[in-house]
Amino acid sequence: MSRKISDDNFLEWEVYVSGGQPDSVEAARIFFYCLDAPMNPARFVRHESGNVAQAEAAVLDMSDEQLRELLAEAIVNE
Repeated sequence: MSRKISDDNFLEWEVYVSGGQPDSVEAARIFFYCLDAPMNPARFVRHESGNVAQAEAAVLDMSDEQLRELLAEAIVNE
């Protein structure tokens, strides 16, 4: 499951959820991948639930503006 949004610079981003075991440091994360500039590193925010299914539901329920706000808070995935 993924969504696409555009940022304030009109770059298109794919938004998707990935994660490891619940309640681990690798628990559910919402990732942002720039489709227009793939050399930009992916970014992510941790979902507070730590649960992939809940994070996916949250992404589906969020408005594009809410996702843009999360993108602004996201850290670079290294």
